[in-house]
Amino acid sequence: MTISRAVVLLFVAASPAGCSGDADDPAGPSAAIYQTMAEHEWNLLDPDNPGGTQMAPLWGDPASGAYGALLRFPAGFVSPMHSHSVDEYTITVQGTALHWTEDESPADAVRMDLGSFTFIPGGVNHVSSCAADGPECIAVITQRDQFDFALAP
Repeated sequence: MTISRAVVLLFVAASPAGCSGDADDPAGPSAAIYQTMAEHEWNLLDPDNPGGTQMAPLWGDPASGAYGALLRFPAGFVSPMHSHSVDEYTITVQGTALHWTEDESPADAVRMDLGSFTFIPGGVNHVSSCAADGPECIAVITQRDQFDFALAP
């Protein structure tokens, strides 16, 4: 399964109640926030692929600036080669994620399971996938600027 070549980043950045403040404000929200997995608002990253990648904002606004979010990929998902404008930091919290750059092959991908950390610099073309031999993948992603997705030439 892959994202269609006409990827349209379309989602209403819905931060949880109380988390919509300025991501650069060191004071952060004025009250504790508790949100269960069932309460997250999942948004499709590609509306033409309803079974594809989804994002649930946790803090900040992925559409306009620094943020943290959950990413969900179905088991067996393989993205097209792509890049992001800014550095991407992810921690796998469910399933087994695999990533490789254009200088690597799928055989080079390290199986990133629970608690594994991945850093991909901005501008580096890469593939993100979820192992087919396990559950769907969920990862925490943070970026210091808005989320974007550029297909590799």
